[in-house]
Amino acid sequence: WLLVLTPFCLCFMYWNINEVMSYSALFNFILGARGVGKTFGCKDWVIKRFLNYGEQFIYLRRYKTEFKKIGQFFADIEDKYSDHELKTTNAKEFYIDGKLAGCTLALSTAKTEKSVAFPKVKWIIFDEFILDKGNYHYLPDEVTNFLECYSTIARDRDVVVFFISNAITVTNPYFIYFDITLPYGKDIAVKNDILIQYIHNEEYAEHMNKTRFGKIIQGTEYGNYAINNEFYRDTKMFIGKKPKSARYLFTFVYGGEKFGVWYDYNSGYYVSKDVDPFCKLVYTFSMDDHKINYVLVKGKPPVLIKSFVDAYKNGLVQFENINIKNITSQIIKLYI
Repeated sequence: WLLVLTPFCLCFMYWNINEVMSYSALFNFILGARGVGKTFGCKDWVIKRFLNYGEQFIYLRRYKTEFKKIGQFFADIEDKYSDHELKTTNAKEFYIDGKLAGCTLALSTAKTEKSVAFPKVKWIIFDEFILDKGNYHYLPDEVTNFLECYSTIARDRDVVVFFISNAITVTNPYFIYFDITLPYGKDIAVKNDILIQYIHNEEYAEHMNKTRFGKIIQGTEYGNYAINNEFYRDTKMFIGKKPKSARYLFTFVYGGEKFGVWYDYNSGYYVSKDVDPFCKLVYTFSMDDHKINYVLVKGKPPVLIKSFVDAYKNGLVQFENINIKNITSQIIKLYI
């Protein structure tokens, strides 16, 4: 019985794309633990759609160098389709049974593809759309670059996108641009044709925690990220709501977004999306955010900014949510 049931049971440990597809959203942001089956599930979906309907797909990454091992794209799924020929060419095209099923595309060079037509493309898999610290960086004006790329591919058609990532951080250009927040009290939410799924898979976590490697990393920061799907770069330390007694100090702008800095005599500083529209003191830290009557901060910081940074060093700054905390930390790093 064990030999019969084990493979059947294991399939339920991994992510199932069907729930996402039942919402029929255009943009689908899928966050889950490493190895839970996000990329595999998307591959499986687009292969089936090609075999059944001839719909093609694009496998999107940020840089061309991320396609170095693209020849292994079908390696983890070819056994499931042993009756079909799955092939990846040096030109980074995907063929199924000798027919073109899809191709790769790098977001960093997508602008050069504006004259190329993609009439049969129905699906886009954007893998690892959230970056961790490392050799790669987000593109300048990244989301606009993606939207231009999408427009080139889709034209006037509905092309569905799967944005896939491990749970690294909620602070990324896409969540900021589309004002995406994690579902509260549930795993999945849809708003304005944008879906976000934060995968909680207890069966997968339980299975991985029983492995030898899982036992080694159990209870560690990495184990919580890799197995339990806790955000690797995000902590709830210094998260708090400002009290009613807090008074408004100044506004700062980062990435086109405004943030309000408040001060309470008893508990210190608070950073919030609650902004006083009549405040005349607005600081910016880049030319992109600089506008008329804004103070562009370069070099030695003004007194208010210095006091705010000093308070942060002394643990006297709280943030309305993790996203605001991570964004503010980018500014504070300039003066530490």
